[in-house]
Amino acid sequence: MAYLGRRARFVAAHYGAALGEARLRLGAEYAALNGLARFDRVLLWFEHDLWDQAALIRVLSLLAERRGLDGCLFLMPADGLRSFPELPDAELAELPPVPLTRRQVQAGAEAWAAFAAEDPRPLDALWRRALPLPHLAPALRRHLQDLPWTTDGLSLTERLLLRAVADGADRLPAALAAVRAADPVFHLTYLMLRDHAARLAEGPRRLIEPGEPWRLSARGLAVLAGEASHVPAPRFQGGVTVGPQAPWRWDPRFGGVVER
Repeated sequence: MAYLGRRARFVAAHYGAALGEARLRLGAEYAALNGLARFDRVLLWFEHDLWDQAALIRVLSLLAERRGLDGCLFLMPADGLRSFPELPDAELAELPPVPLTRRQVQAGAEAWAAFAAEDPRPLDALWRRALPLPHLAPALRRHLQDLPWTTDGLSLTERLLLRAVADGADRLPAALAAVRAADPVFHLTYLMLRDHAARLAEGPRRLIEPGEPWRLSARGLAVLAGEASHVPAPRFQGGVTVGPQAPWRWDPRFGGVVER
């Protein structure tokens, strides 16, 4: 209950939802998970991208210790390229539900524990293993790439956004289309990208000038050109604290997490 309250406050603060409505919706979702044992089959529709894979491992972490679900859980097979709504109706209707094994459920629970941990190194080790969930490893790697990079202090999403703006995407819809086209593993939503842009447009060291049409500040141009480093604002990346003094970085030369 305490977690649901914190989560509802986060959703209300970041995404413009009324606190009471957010709390009721989250409560209904968790209640639905608690009642899955009454169904003969539960089909889990999760695609290959980071957003869906993070949701999948969260769900599996909640179901890992539940009784009465053996043989009831099925994962719908994503092809790793297209979202389910992009599939023709005939192809969608022929997708074969794949039974989830106990090993897969436990792997999801293990991944969620690492995803939510304050230290990102266990997650960095996890994605390098042969995982029984088919699209999980690339998604976890992409998640870690949104830590500040050793090269310029930007996360991968921040860098893609700055490049989109530099290339002429001067409003949110155009920037979202450009970022999603450049990143097949993380299908950002409108609200998520708006959050990134707002953070980059704050303060005297901002990288995007406030207001519309969007344009890079002089500092934004310098950071994107590799002539300056970004100082990340405080935030969380999963369970990892990000900020000016936070130790964890993504090193593109090593291809993994390092401690500065």
